[in-house]
Amino acid sequence: MNSAGFTECGSSMTPTKEPLYFIVNPAANNGRAQETWTALASWLSSEKIPYRVAFSQDGDDIERLSRLAAAEAGAVVAGVGGDGTLSRIADALVGTEAVLGVIPAGTGNDFARSFRIPVSPSEACAVLLQGLTVPLDVGRMNGRMFLNVVGAGLDAAVVVDANRLFKKFAGSLGYFLSLLKQLIFFQPMEMEIRLDSNVFRTKAWFVTVANARYYGSGMKVAPMADPQDGLADVIVVENLHRLRFLSLFPLVYSGRHVGHSAVKLFRSAQITVVSKKPLFVHADGDLYGTTPLTIVMERHAVRLKVPRDKGTGDLSHFNGLG
Repeated sequence: MNSAGFTECGSSMTPTKEPLYFIVNPAANNGRAQETWTALASWLSSEKIPYRVAFSQDGDDIERLSRLAAAEAGAVVAGVGGDGTLSRIADALVGTEAVLGVIPAGTGNDFARSFRIPVSPSEACAVLLQGLTVPLDVGRMNGRMFLNVVGAGLDAAVVVDANRLFKKFAGSLGYFLSLLKQLIFFQPMEMEIRLDSNVFRTKAWFVTVANARYYGSGMKVAPMADPQDGLADVIVVENLHRLRFLSLFPLVYSGRHVGHSAVKLFRSAQITVVSKKPLFVHADGDLYGTTPLTIVMERHAVRLKVPRDKGTGDLSHFNGLG
């Protein structure tokens, strides 16, 4: 192990064009990220690809390791974990020449889904080696960076239950069970939503602030989100009868909920959400306290590896953007 905390593998092999670092979150997906890494390490060895790897202890350790990796010029720093792992890495890469890489190993892998980054570890690694490097927006929610989606209301309550009550269930099943529970018991809440200089007051099931398009293990919550325009898509599902909400909810998987009279869509670079009573808030699938929350978008703050044969570098016209 070198002084930076990374284990160097294949040092005698031909170096890659860009130094390759992996940060593995062993806790991701209830420990199943370790299986993903084992498969990837075997492939890297068979392909004679040199790399450095470290296993994180917690979120702060992910950021520490990412800063160390980013100190090497042109490094590709790949997270082996879920969306929360990736956002912690990206936070450390802002202002550096390092590039964010994605090896999907979380529960939902929704950030990877938006860019059609393969779930297969070897195919995702091929994107790191051969993919296109593009600029990407990020957001900061109460100072904490996010890459994908922030939510307050029903969706955050689902995250709470998934972590507390249904964590033992594999993959998306825990989210599905917690969703069923909250669809029965959750009550819409009065909110004030400030969008730049505009104020919007409503009673809503949830408000979602999206940089990319998917969350919740495949829900296309923001079907027109552009992660390069410097703006977040803000989706508000207003109060409507529970049975009507239940009939609307399945449409979110295809993005067809947008256009419904109870669904409001805005775009803004600065968003504040205040609720009559505190609501749980999640960012990239992890719980981060309660409302009020303030979000500021940062345009082209990090760089990302995406499949080369799917785009031109302009993600608003990126065929790989799901």
